[in-house]
Amino acid sequence: MPDPGFGKKWSIQSEVSNEFNFEGGKTTSDFSDNWQDKFFNGWTGPGITRYTPEQSKVENGELIYHATVVENTIQTGCVTSKEKVLYPLYMEVKVKLSNSVLSSAVWMLSEDSTQEIDNLETFGEKENEYFSKRLHLSHHVFIRSPFQDYQPLGTETWYANGTGTQWAEDYHHYGVLWLDPWTLKYYVDGKLIRETPKAEIDPEGYTKGTGLNKPMHIIVSAAAQSWREGNSGINFLTDSSVTDTERTIMRVDWIRVYKPE
Repeated sequence: MPDPGFGKKWSIQSEVSNEFNFEGGKTTSDFSDNWQDKFFNGWTGPGITRYTPEQSKVENGELIYHATVVENTIQTGCVTSKEKVLYPLYMEVKVKLSNSVLSSAVWMLSEDSTQEIDNLETFGEKENEYFSKRLHLSHHVFIRSPFQDYQPLGTETWYANGTGTQWAEDYHHYGVLWLDPWTLKYYVDGKLIRETPKAEIDPEGYTKGTGLNKPMHIIVSAAAQSWREGNSGINFLTDSSVTDTERTIMRVDWIRVYKPE
């Protein structure tokens, strides 16, 4: 974990953290007090993705997702924190990605959907030599009308560890330090692997000089991201890594959010 600062220590924030070590699944207060089994504003997902509660469960100490093809949609799971979080904080998750073309994602989004931080966003299908070995470490700032979307797009936002690790093979720890509106640092298995340059937080001025300053919900989700259809020629409805349910399974062992106090 990163240094919490002089004279401070990391204090876990229980209302936005969960170990998933409880019986009774998502119907119990251990889940429902602080988490909702949907996107926070009722959005059903990008493109042909449809977030549905049936696609996730809490079992054997984990939050588990799987996907199903239903007619012309991909049914996946989405869980959102009821409370919002704000810097300074460190958020870390222990996840085993799905071995599929679907994204496995843990991210944060403001109530008005104008500011987003992506702690984890990656595609685990092992047949793809590029994506299976890379983690997308990025953020977005938006103007909703007329719609504009900025995110840094350099190759440095696609992290590979240099040893050929395919991230879906095992559990890993994925962390982000949101220190202030202009400071994002990403950690993998306890190692600092990227800091977003301040000049790349909002170069277009979409936040009017505030940077990433809005409280955000935490979101854990899987999705069929439509940009990959054109980029990689994927047909999500027929791709073998999606039609084989076992390959779509994403496992979240825990999610922990800390503040320096």
